[in-house]
Amino acid sequence: MGKKLEKLEAIRGFAALYVVFHHLFASGLVIGGINFSFLFRFGQEAVILFFILSGFVISYSFEKAKDKRFSLFFTKRFIRIYFPLLIVFILHYLMLSYQKGQWVFVQWKHLWGNLAMLQDNYHTKPNVITGPFLDNDPLWSLSYEWWFYMIYFVLYRFQPKIRNTVVYGLGIVGALTYIYYPNFLNREVMYLTIWWMGVEMSMLYLKGQPLSFQTLKSLFLVLTCIAVILTFPIVNQWATLKVNLGVVLGKHPILEWRHFVFTIGITGVALLWKKLKWIGFQYTFAPFQSIASISFVLYISHYFLITQAHYLDSFGWPYGLQLLIYFGGCLGFSFVLERKIYPAFYKFVMKKCFPPK
Repeated sequence: MGKKLEKLEAIRGFAALYVVFHHLFASGLVIGGINFSFLFRFGQEAVILFFILSGFVISYSFEKAKDKRFSLFFTKRFIRIYFPLLIVFILHYLMLSYQKGQWVFVQWKHLWGNLAMLQDNYHTKPNVITGPFLDNDPLWSLSYEWWFYMIYFVLYRFQPKIRNTVVYGLGIVGALTYIYYPNFLNREVMYLTIWWMGVEMSMLYLKGQPLSFQTLKSLFLVLTCIAVILTFPIVNQWATLKVNLGVVLGKHPILEWRHFVFTIGITGVALLWKKLKWIGFQYTFAPFQSIASISFVLYISHYFLITQAHYLDSFGWPYGLQLLIYFGGCLGFSFVLERKIYPAFYKFVMKKCFPPK
């Protein structure tokens, strides 16, 4: 992507690490008699942050690229997602089999569904085609990302005003149909509007236009409309939902509403912070920039390498020590795969498939 945008990188690193802590501590973190778990209960919001950042980065990179062939675009995106993912699949299967002391039965529907990028979290949303392979929960978001990429390439052929209108229209229609029959397709086009916030911001940035509420007002309006539409099933089911509100906050129909409200809120905060010249950024998010370069593998591997790992139990070591080893192992694996193996494989494929003229 040329010179990396440091603030985006730092936020990406923070979001990846936050998701790890979410899966570790959201259910309980007591220090000095105080439960701090509430600080880590927003893993879903961190993923939505990934969506916005992804939209910015993909649009920025593609606009800057000289070669805009679909074959090149597809190959780059395919390698970026699938190469680390397949290695994670294999490692997860081997580790799970080792921990259980026998070869784990493979749910082929989940495997093929994940390879086709049709997975989602069936614990939180209705009418899901298939769950994440081996119950690696963070993988739910990859299906959205993949189809956002493909839709983006198709829409790129349109004029900017037309493609924005198409995205807005699909988002509204998706939301309206979602309240009657939620499914993979209307979820995808509805959530595309969240990803598109990043796309629109990148376009404004590349054109040297200001990023403000005024320049993004149309998309803010669309996101607000979708959030309002998604309140209807919540109101209709409120009598049932309020009985166990702490649980249903992370499930349909409240979960989807949360995603859109957060998108509106976090984008607004970012625009205000930008206007304040990012005061305090260097002391808050900037230190996480070092995590950004391994964030993808960290995201897709931490659930089984840290959260669900228990291969050290037989040693009888304190949990804190085991957790440090699990964490260090995951960081090491992420570094090797993301910074060493993946770049070498990428260069090899690019050289073979798209040799320099």
